[in-house]
Amino acid sequence: MEIGRRQNTNRLRYYRPYARQTVFHEAGATFRERLFMAGNQLGKTLAGAAEAAMHLTGDYPHWWAGGRFDRPITMIGGSESHELTRDGVQRLLVGPPMSEEEWGTGYIPKAAIAGWTRRSSASGALDSVTVHHASGGTSTLLLKAYEQGRAKWQANTVDYVWFDEEPPEDVYFEGITRTNATGGSVAVTFTPLKGMSSVVSRYLLEPSDDRTVVTMTIDDAEHYTPEERAKIIASYPAHEKEARTKGVPTLGSGRIFPVTEEQVRIDPFEIPKHWVQIGGLDFGWDHPFAAAACAWDRDADVFYVTKVYREREATPIIHAAALKPWGVWLPWSWPHDGLQHDKGSGEQLAAQYRGQWWRWRRRPETRSRAEATGSAC
Repeated sequence: MEIGRRQNTNRLRYYRPYARQTVFHEAGATFRERLFMAGNQLGKTLAGAAEAAMHLTGDYPHWWAGGRFDRPITMIGGSESHELTRDGVQRLLVGPPMSEEEWGTGYIPKAAIAGWTRRSSASGALDSVTVHHASGGTSTLLLKAYEQGRAKWQANTVDYVWFDEEPPEDVYFEGITRTNATGGSVAVTFTPLKGMSSVVSRYLLEPSDDRTVVTMTIDDAEHYTPEERAKIIASYPAHEKEARTKGVPTLGSGRIFPVTEEQVRIDPFEIPKHWVQIGGLDFGWDHPFAAAACAWDRDADVFYVTKVYREREATPIIHAAALKPWGVWLPWSWPHDGLQHDKGSGEQLAAQYRGQWWRWRRRPETRSRAEATGSAC
């Protein structure tokens, strides 16, 4: 009975992460921004809660190789709504929200909880928690919700931010801003059900020495047997299997057709010379510039996307240089906004790119050689 009580009131001492959770934790020693992108019910939120409790208390296990705080900190933890913050972040850190006598059975040890303030807008929800730190003094956990909007995330200067579930872009950047003065860090834990959103794209498509992403699939979750894994995978619709079991973002900004990526992807092959090929441009600055190369097998009536490119806040000369290896012979199309005039030069957007293409013109024999080297994937 006493052993059970101690375990319930000091869960942090008994936390033993899986291999992928360990990778996520250790990345905190190197990267300011971390994303733990995993399937449903695999342990991403649990890992986020255990690490948050360590930072708040300063109580790190002997095996810990992640980032550390040797002083009391201020932390923000939040999710999509006050109810979800209460039922996720608060429950795992403090205990069951509707049972105050059980507060202290989360990952913050009961003896470390110094006090709390309540939130009036959601039953059982807390606004803040004060936590004893091992170095002396107290840390402060502030519980917030994305639905409050970015303005409600502006007031505090903090050391650490934990986003549980994917935040809107403006809330995410406000969270990062709150850590600028302290040199703090940001951790994000979610299943990528919103597809290639701006936050997911930041991690996957915009490499940085300050940022990393760790993924975890259902095969990495040791609490499931092979039979249980098979049943779980079979329970999801086809277009959600990858996101819910592998932590793989759905195609685009939300998959439209109920097919998996494996069903539309093929191994690379050499494109026959008689196939029709074309490139397409979508102009952008804050909204990223994008391009795609396509090939059409008219005999089988199959359309292939062979290459893609995406970049934000770059000039035409940069984009043109990136697309040049696709082949100067490739014809291009663009939407009507290419007829708009650049505010700085007064020149049409399309004309700026057309000028770059003109400089690439090669001898006919070079063109035919480039046409012969295409591939599809």
